[in-house]
Amino acid sequence: MAKISSVLNTGFFSSALTSVSYNSPVKLPQTDPEERVINLDEVSWHDNPNDCWIIIYDRVYNITDFLDEHPGGGDILLEYAGRDASVAFRGSGHSQQALRALDRFLVGELPMHERIFRKPGGYHLSDIPE
Repeated sequence: MAKISSVLNTGFFSSALTSVSYNSPVKLPQTDPEERVINLDEVSWHDNPNDCWIIIYDRVYNITDFLDEHPGGGDILLEYAGRDASVAFRGSGHSQQALRALDRFLVGELPMHERIFRKPGGYHLSDIPE
């Protein structure tokens, strides 16, 4: 066993086994929000009161400036910072108007392979926008 371990820790195998991780959030390109694709890993970096992103129905929103304005308080939003808040958003009875109000905070969309709702074969809810 020691021989195998020493072989794996040298040369090609040691470099092949190293993992890659982000050290900081990725800078977004200056494009239209509907055209930006932002993955779940990137969203997870934005999880605090000074930089708060959430996902609702596969769209990514930067709600940092909305925390103080939210009628239910900012704390409930911070519970979902850096994560998907679709079920909580729907479960609390938000209206279509509330969903449209989020448009000003839109920064992008999840890639197709990470979506839950807005993809072929995904969960279909009749009242969410395409």
